[in-house]
Amino acid sequence: MESGNSAFRLESFCTVFQAEMFALHRAVRRVKKDRDRQVNIFSDSKSSLQMLTGPKTYKPLAHAAHQDIMDIFAEGREVRLFWVRAHAGTAGNERADELARNAALKRKTAADYDRFPLSYAKKAIRAASLDEWQKRYTEGGTGEITKCFFPRVEEAYRILSRVTITPLLARTLTGHGEFAWYLNRFKLKDSPYYTCAPDKVQDKLYVL
Repeated sequence: MESGNSAFRLESFCTVFQAEMFALHRAVRRVKKDRDRQVNIFSDSKSSLQMLTGPKTYKPLAHAAHQDIMDIFAEGREVRLFWVRAHAGTAGNERADELARNAALKRKTAADYDRFPLSYAKKAIRAASLDEWQKRYTEGGTGEITKCFFPRVEEAYRILSRVTITPLLARTLTGHGEFAWYLNRFKLKDSPYYTCAPDKVQDKLYVL
């Protein structure tokens, strides 16, 4: 195989694992193309090597690289994978790190790899869901008392998921309880005002 090096850029949302697996895939692809009888590939990514040599994987890059390796073996050729310790002064490994840093800073119109990982998809879906939830929560005509305590749904979820909701806490956060304002809504009390203060609405916020 002729000497040389290659550097590629991935989209910013790609994970480190994808970057490592992409490099292995490109190396295996080059072995397949150059037709050498035996080639050794060195990587400091133990997790990527383990996935690549495992019996089955559903990761796209690992699956493609694994299939290429099977094709190489079917032709009577051999590619061997070796793990090397990172940041241990190994010349080839240090050179690879340098190329990776340069590629990350390189400006291009399009990345060489732009498939987002499942973790990114989950994060994007969650963010979109929270935005939609917040919009409905803000524009909704109910829950005015609750909105005073929790104007942001994400904050409400984070806090309330850690506490035990008791009847008293539920009445406090919703204003649904034995308050003249609330009972009057359902015709269970003649007036929403205090008996001793006719100009004051007896709701949860005023009681607090």
